Amino acid sequence: MRAVIIFILTLLFGGCSTIIQEPKSIDIDNQGLYKSYLNHYDYTLNLSQYIGKVAFDCSALIVIINQKNNNIYEFDNLSKFYDRDGRRSQAMYNLYGSKNRLYYSNPKPGDLIFFNNTTHVTRNKSSHKITHIGIVTKVKSNGGIEFLHNINGKNIISIMNLQHKDTHKVDGKKINAYIIANCYEPSCLVSNRFSGFGRVDKNIYVK
Repeated sequence: MRAVIIFILTLLFGGCSTIIQEPKSIDIDNQGLYKSYLNHYDYTLNLSQYIGKVAFDCSALIVIINQKNNNIYEFDNLSKFYDRDGRRSQAMYNLYGSKNRLYYSNPKPGDLIFFNNTTHVTRNKSSHKITHIGIVTKVKSNGGIEFLHNINGKNIISIMNLQHKDTHKVDGKKINAYIIANCYEPSCLVSNRFSGFGRVDKNIYVK
């Protein structure tokens, strides 16, 4: 009986003290405030299960995730968007461009992320070639953007911060990963090979 009375008093005088469990990856607006909470998400995307696993390449990883998640990236007409180089990542970029769903700031977890000229063949090219792709997993209030991608056949999480494009580490902590093998110049940081985000037409909870 005493426990019941304490519970009732807590309800009456607790005010707005209800604890809301926040998702591991959150959507942040320009002021760093939460735009939505877990119960407002349209779809749950479990990307943690792919970390450390093997895939053929970066775009193959995206295809696998898309197939296992009800075509969340809407690749039905992807074959129409290949150019003569035949890169699947470029076709994905072209597809999202055709839908006006490419943008360059304020990403959300679950969005695609594109990079250009990341291979040794393309790294010094003046033409803009999409050669790498990943999926945003987390957006931090300090500008850090974590993303899942495949490097050398292995799926990993990397970090990018467009507010410090030429910086690899701050106070010993990595804020921009290198993306071109055996290249440790600022031009080889993910921040300087970034080509845009592909907006997904769903409010996604990434875990």
